[in-house]
Amino acid sequence: MALKATADETANLIKRAKTDSDRRIVYDPERRPEVANLLLLAGLASGEDPAAIAEQIGDGGSGALKKHLTETLNEHLAPLRARRAELSRDPEVVRSTLRAGN
Repeated sequence: MALKATADETANLIKRAKTDSDRRIVYDPERRPEVANLLLLAGLASGEDPAAIAEQIGDGGSGALKKHLTETLNEHLAPLRARRAELSRDPEVVRSTLRAGN
């Protein structure tokens, strides 16, 4: 996912993410890698343990997991998106920062 994605674009990407047919959400990277990946992303964005997030969601299914991830990730990225929007209003700041970084 591109960091420049909007909140809506992020939500659409997460909605399309592959999961499995098991209703109960558990953190099991070996048997359920797709679900574990989404839980790990939610954990990284929130600072919570992926297994604890799985426990909270429980029988909510992949829809509840994706909703939780969307909210958590968009909340985590909101300050970065705001700063990016602020900086993009002045292209010279971006160019001078890139020149300084080279």
